[in-house]
Amino acid sequence: MRIAFFHNLPSGGAKRVAFEFIRLLVKTHEVDLYTYDNTSKDFNDIALLVDNKIHINGGDESKAKAIGRLISIYRVRKSSKKMSKLINEGGYDLALVMQCKVTNSPFLLQYLNIPSLYVCHEPAAKINEPHYQQNRKKSAASFLKKIIISYILKIDCLNARKATLISTSSLYSCEDLYRNYGVHPKLNYLGVDTEKFTPLDIPKDSYILSVGALNAAKSQDFLIKSIATLRNKPPIKFIYNYSYGHKEYQQYLIDLANSLGVSISFEFMVSDVELVKAYNQAALTAFPSLLEPLGLVPLESMACGTPVVGVAEAGIRETVIHNKTGLLTERDPCKFGKAIELLLNDTQLIAKMGQNGRINVEEKWLWKHAFETLESNIAKVVE
Repeated sequence: MRIAFFHNLPSGGAKRVAFEFIRLLVKTHEVDLYTYDNTSKDFNDIALLVDNKIHINGGDESKAKAIGRLISIYRVRKSSKKMSKLINEGGYDLALVMQCKVTNSPFLLQYLNIPSLYVCHEPAAKINEPHYQQNRKKSAASFLKKIIISYILKIDCLNARKATLISTSSLYSCEDLYRNYGVHPKLNYLGVDTEKFTPLDIPKDSYILSVGALNAAKSQDFLIKSIATLRNKPPIKFIYNYSYGHKEYQQYLIDLANSLGVSISFEFMVSDVELVKAYNQAALTAFPSLLEPLGLVPLESMACGTPVVGVAEAGIRETVIHNKTGLLTERDPCKFGKAIELLLNDTQLIAKMGQNGRINVEEKWLWKHAFETLESNIAKVVE
């Protein structure tokens, strides 16, 4: 089958999903890569997997805010029309489309004349979640920003509804996408490369690991506040590869940690080899993210034999088994802190949950399982 594959993703979990899907697809299909922006190629470079790469400029994000966002949308729309012409006339059986960092659901979906499978993890409406709004500064431009956001949400919905079929990565996201798009997506759970993310024969350290972009949605401040409730405060290591432009958020975390007497450190854009080592060395992985659609971090941590402490909301409820592969609490710093303390004080429990996590991933969360569902959804689209 000839497949045109498109993404405009930054470095992060969604980019890893794209990489793994294409890594498996190219074994049995002919896949051509279509992109707007190459700035995230240092992380899981998909171009290395395919023979044909078609790049059309215009999918980058404008550095300017507000009006700059409108300029970015205009560029993407113009580039999408050029790209759709190439795909429509390219003799493809299917377009496999992933999200766009400018409009979330790509304009490309509007202009395709061939069947399309849109892999969407969350809607643009997430921008209206309270943790994003609380950081917006009120100014004379606030009214204009609201208009632009409303416009982006409208574009996101219109584009998404043009897809032949939408798939998403969790039951939580199935509900969320229906709520925003009025479309019932197909569930396509994700996976982990257990040959890469694997237990290593190295000693555990005392730090708590947190992996994810530096922004309010990842709730790193909640983790710091939770550790601050403990008498013996373990250090936190934050690993991130994308900040969504909120450089000031890192300084906020530093100031917060200093005020609460919590030791923190940051590592940017580590390699997978370094990431696997960090998972293995950590006493545990904390995952306090707000409404994360699924989250590859808990799966990667469990694959490395390291238990997870997370907040029981959204997608993590589908990956971490409470009291077996990790601990889930409500969003309360004291309870989250106590869960971390419980594991830190019981090395046998850490080891047992770590073993259970690895077994759970091997049984249910392999990329080959995710790929089987992807192939099934592709067949539905083509039919």
